[in-house]
Amino acid sequence: MDSCLLCNKSMVYDMSLSFLLSFKRLPKRYVCAECMNQFARIDETRICKACGRQMDKPGICIDCQKWQKLGDDFVNESIFEYNDAMKDFMHRYKFVGDYQLRMVFQKEIRKKIRKDLLIVPIPVSAETKINRCFNQVIGLLGDTEYVEALMVKEKRKARQSELNRQQRIHNKQVFTINPKHASEIVDKKLLLVDDIYTTGTTIRHAAEVLRNNGAKQVLGLTLCR
Repeated sequence: MDSCLLCNKSMVYDMSLSFLLSFKRLPKRYVCAECMNQFARIDETRICKACGRQMDKPGICIDCQKWQKLGDDFVNESIFEYNDAMKDFMHRYKFVGDYQLRMVFQKEIRKKIRKDLLIVPIPVSAETKINRCFNQVIGLLGDTEYVEALMVKEKRKARQSELNRQQRIHNKQVFTINPKHASEIVDKKLLLVDDIYTTGTTIRHAAEVLRNNGAKQVLGLTLCR
């Protein structure tokens, strides 16, 4: 019997008679319905069309209006809201280092990936990789093919999670192109994948590097906003 990766309870599968008679294998599940229902899925009919934030009605949020005044037309899509359940998940996954939790949202990420886009994950610094032992974004991608086209070029003084909103917005460019994969992004449409969209600075810095190195188009996908 499978156990939920979040609460460790045994999962109950609802099986119809027709499914039982089909002799098909049960679809693999990693989280129970009760835990999954604690995550707030973003309603795509009521979002900011630029960053994917949940809104009362569709439009462009104030933050993205400010970005657009600066000439930035980056477009991002998010799947879930960053509510308490998601905060707890991110704490356990990223900072406690529970790597098996990468399985919880892999299916959700996979459903949002278009076949015509080359996948580029946001990288982590060498220090983070040593401390955490994994890149949480690559973990979320699972067996989806991707290109590590970006690198962190300098040591960050503090984790992104330790910075306030203004510090994040005014953060300096920390990414550079990975010379091993630079040629693979030229004239390609890319999907830049990250775990959390907070102010949008991190993913925009990454998109800027990719565009400056020949990418034809860069779109964003984040698990939560």
